[in-house]
Amino acid sequence: MSYQTAASGWHDFFVIAGTASATLVGLLFVGLSLHLRIVLARSDARGLARVTLANFGLVLFVALFMVIPEGQSSAATQLIGAGLVSLAVTVPSLLAAIRSPRRSLRLHHLLLRFGLSGVSYLAVIGAGALLLSSFTPAFTWLVIATVVLLFVSLRNTWDLLVTIGA
Repeated sequence: MSYQTAASGWHDFFVIAGTASATLVGLLFVGLSLHLRIVLARSDARGLARVTLANFGLVLFVALFMVIPEGQSSAATQLIGAGLVSLAVTVPSLLAAIRSPRRSLRLHHLLLRFGLSGVSYLAVIGAGALLLSSFTPAFTWLVIATVVLLFVSLRNTWDLLVTIGA
């Protein structure tokens, strides 16, 4: 089976994941904009918002890269790059949230949320690396990472809305 044939088998999954992610990004912006001053004043809320946006963004970009009719090595390079950018965007937020004296989420909740996101970013990077050699396990890793990112992001969004609404 060729890479293009395998990718076309996952086309609908990635279209749905990308659509859900883009929709949820919009809802996140609307929800956070209602209490923007609180989000801006608290580094833990800002960090959680940033990692949640990065999660949704990574799902969206993974979905886009996987539905573009291109070669295996191009998709692999794009996945690795997107995972690395997501890591670079979220690490400073994690450090700021941990150091925040006005943190509303417990440390283990922050580490769990950021940690699961970080592991998912690494899974996307790993899937990109696998895609350079063999595409079958790469799709499995991408699907797992996508589902985890969506689940964690939904939970983060709920926590953000409850935290800033209180």
